[in-house]
Amino acid sequence: MKKIVIILLSTLFLTSCEEKKETKDYILLSGTISNPPSKEFRLGGKGGSTTIEIAEDGTFLDTIKTGTGKYIFFNPRTRADLYLTNGGEYNLTADGKDFRNTVKLTGTDPDASNYLMTKIDNIIKVRGDYAEFNSLNESDFIAKETAVKEQLLNYLDSFPNVPKEFLEAEREELNYYHLLTLIKYESLHQRYTKQPDFKVSPDFLKELEGIDYLNEDAYKLRSSYNKLVKEHFNRKADELIKNEGVDQHLAKLNVYGAIPNDYIKNDLLMSAASSGITYTNNLDEYYNTYISVSTSKSNDESITEKYENLKKLSKGQPSPVFTAYENHAGGTTSLSDFKGKYVYIDVWATWCGPCLAEVPALKKVEKQYHNKNIEFVSISIDVENKYDAWKKMVTDKELSGVQLLADKNWKSDFVAAYEINGIPRFILIDPSGNIVSANAPRPSDSKLIELFKELGI
Repeated sequence: MKKIVIILLSTLFLTSCEEKKETKDYILLSGTISNPPSKEFRLGGKGGSTTIEIAEDGTFLDTIKTGTGKYIFFNPRTRADLYLTNGGEYNLTADGKDFRNTVKLTGTDPDASNYLMTKIDNIIKVRGDYAEFNSLNESDFIAKETAVKEQLLNYLDSFPNVPKEFLEAEREELNYYHLLTLIKYESLHQRYTKQPDFKVSPDFLKELEGIDYLNEDAYKLRSSYNKLVKEHFNRKADELIKNEGVDQHLAKLNVYGAIPNDYIKNDLLMSAASSGITYTNNLDEYYNTYISVSTSKSNDESITEKYENLKKLSKGQPSPVFTAYENHAGGTTSLSDFKGKYVYIDVWATWCGPCLAEVPALKKVEKQYHNKNIEFVSISIDVENKYDAWKKMVTDKELSGVQLLADKNWKSDFVAAYEINGIPRFILIDPSGNIVSANAPRPSDSKLIELFKELGI
């Protein structure tokens, strides 16, 4: 009996001790960033994003209560992809001057994070130059891509201590990345080899047969699946444009609007309409089509606000103005300085590839209309730390016309008033300061010269 009592007491003691052990329902992330590029970073995850303050000595500490999952530690210049588990404690270190190559994570099961932080570099290493890869002929491309897929999986397996759920999810992600690579090959091969009529063989996309493009959970959690879905429906929109002559912006609304999954449908509609409504030449038709297919009240409110603002930018309306923008040639310049002349405005930035691709055509048009009643004005929205790059590029590339720098980059009042969320963007204003076109043809588009002729410039 005495032995039984002792055993029972021991059991109760152990049980009470175990009960006192509390499982932490949060994640601790601390660290030190030497030479921090800013006094704050953001931590993004499934619960949104939060600000992380960097102390004077470069240290930081944050308690995360959104549970196990992927997170992004970032600022406007750089980022680190992390996978943190509930109850874990982690320490992140980096040199702000070379964040990408120096960032390290230690602590509870850091393997998944270290994989994510090196994943892109490994893809580039294995795949090689993107243009060269997509310029390969079809048979060589298939052989290369098959090898790349295997090497990427092997790289994942080289991190032995990643959580099981992460491993399964990442294998799924890599498969979707492979399928995305296949579906994009035709269009990329056309671009890089300058063969617009190139077509893949009939069986090239056989691996995509049977793919479910309406998997809402995968759409939310797998970035490559998300892109694959968008690519799939964009191809359907392209078919609509080609076969029925539907306007390119309206075609996406028609295709996206027919998707039976509300979440995927509304997400794609919003991504299309956020920029498409700015570029369409049929504003009312575009807006009415969007409203007829959208089932998201919050999205509708956002697009309606854009629509109302864009109505103010219709032909004949007074143009928003810019004042005292720095002129590369010296001094400052305002839109009012050009009153009495047409003004063709190019909104661009030094880092924008499509913007730079328009430079030769823009120079040609400027030369053709030299000494005519029109001024060519280029407004750079480069951020403060790109100021020297802007000055140098204008000089080195001998950019002509009036070269200006916006006062607050993307946040400049002029840029915001024109609802500009993508560049390059071209605007034409008449001699009275009224809008001719808030979305004028690009210099490389023959419609620009047609428009100039119609106006008698």
